[in-house]
Amino acid sequence: MKDAFSLLVAGVVVAVVAWGFWHSLWGDGFAVLNLVALVVLVADNFRLRRQLKRS
Repeated sequence: MKDAFSLLVAGVVVAVVAWGFWHSLWGDGFAVLNLVALVVLVADNFRLRRQLKRS
C-alpha cells in the first residue's frame, strides 16, 4: 500500500512539473528540449573522445 501511494504521489509531482514546463514556455518548449538534448550529446561526445584517447 505504501509503495502504491508513493508511486501515485511521484506521478502527480511529475505531471505538475510537466504542466508547469509547457505552460510557462508555450511554443518554446520544443526549442528548450532540443537545446538540452544537444548539450547532453556534446558533453557525452567529449567524454567518449577522452575515453578513447586513454584506451
